[in-house]
Amino acid sequence: MLDKETDWKPSDEEVAWTKENIDPLQIGGVWSPHGLEYERTGDNEITLVSITNHKGTVEAHARICKVIDEMGWTMIDDSVQRVTNEIDESSLHEAQQAELERIQDIVSGWKCANEECEEYLVNMPVEEVDWVNHGPQPFKDPDTGEEGEADRWLAHITCHTCSAIIPMNPMDYGYIAGEDMFYTWRLGFDVFRVLTREETIQLIDDGGNGFALGSTYREHQVPPHMQGTYCIKLDITEEE
Repeated sequence: MLDKETDWKPSDEEVAWTKENIDPLQIGGVWSPHGLEYERTGDNEITLVSITNHKGTVEAHARICKVIDEMGWTMIDDSVQRVTNEIDESSLHEAQQAELERIQDIVSGWKCANEECEEYLVNMPVEEVDWVNHGPQPFKDPDTGEEGEADRWLAHITCHTCSAIIPMNPMDYGYIAGEDMFYTWRLGFDVFRVLTREETIQLIDDGGNGFALGSTYREHQVPPHMQGTYCIKLDITEEE
């Protein structure tokens, strides 16, 4: 479908960065680098589902194909479901909402990683997620080309049927749990829920007290998506 004829060759860091993004995906899991969307359709197979009709995005896909080939995986891109044009800002929210609903429909069919268990992830106690830092991993920013290292965080959920621990890419966890749950962090009996701008204003006007999260709390690392947020702090009994 797309022109992959290029002399460009991926570096070891680029291969490692891509591997770190797609290895945690279950079959049916979605990876969405800028303007592209891929679905893991096999143990060593990934399929291009949608692409924005833009020269830069087409080039990015061609490079990802080279990386996938270097990994020994198979890229399927001969029957893309959607090729979309760049849209104006007024239509962006509607498109994003439609895309979110489509992805959530896909993830609702994901099952426990234990092959002997038939439980669906959406039925598991996703609110009891354990955010785990798996340490620094090499990365390359697909937009700027910047290389470096960053901590790799995964969301661990536990199957209530078979007790299997299922590590999930944070984005996939967000699709399963929803935005409100994604921006809620439990640490022991403390529960931090991120406030919207409107909620923050109302809290301040009412004389209430919020809680700003940094990189650590009581010697515990704060998950990256919660760092720098303004929260309301509850105890676990109040939250439930």
